[in-house]
Amino acid sequence: MTSEEVVEYLGTAENESLMLLEPRSTYDACLVGVGYRYCDGPLAVYDIAKVMAVLIAGGMDEEAAQEWINTNMIGSWMGNGTPLFIEL
Repeated sequence: MTSEEVVEYLGTAENESLMLLEPRSTYDACLVGVGYRYCDGPLAVYDIAKVMAVLIAGGMDEEAAQEWINTNMIGSWMGNGTPLFIEL
């Protein structure tokens, strides 16, 4: 799926708790698929490398970007609908 197809699919999904990274104008391009967890889904799936590239382009160095992702994205649980992150 392209990121546009993922956005379109998630836009029609029946998951009231679905969460997407903000700002959408920045992070929607990092979407690579749709995921499911036990009793939860569809969920947004982001490519870690693409998210890293966004953070670095925004001024973070690679180490800070990796720490941010690990702590504030992968390490965050915001309930059902929390996005998934994948290394391709």
